[in-house]
Amino acid sequence: MTHQFEVIAELILHATEDNKKIFEPIFELFQIKEDEFTMERTLGHYGNPILLAKITLSKKRAEEFVKKLASRISKTQMKELIENIDLYFEDTSLFLRIGKNEIVSKEISLQQNNAIKIKIKMPIYKKDEISKKYIELLTV
Repeated sequence: MTHQFEVIAELILHATEDNKKIFEPIFELFQIKEDEFTMERTLGHYGNPILLAKITLSKKRAEEFVKKLASRISKTQMKELIENIDLYFEDTSLFLRIGKNEIVSKEISLQQNNAIKIKIKMPIYKKDEISKKYIELLTV
């Protein structure tokens, strides 16, 4: 399944946030190194400094990331995700958001606000197989 498999994770860190408190659990939970992230310093809507961090993982690393992510999502949230999985697609990519505040405690919680954006891309050529393939990936 690793052929053409990709995960892109993006997060926005505000000047008021402690980058180390957010990045260290990510590094530990997903065995990612700091230099694998691309970092861009920019200004927010109101001129406040922000850091945009992004990582792209491919093939086996992407698959391992998703397995670790899925294994830490609560059973209740996973059940909700699977029951409503069609709401998380765009084309054949699955979009998830996990809470930055929870990651500090090394917990994974699906959130919409103040979240790390995760895009999971798999080559799926039959539209009617999208849900099935992602459910298989998340529940293995």
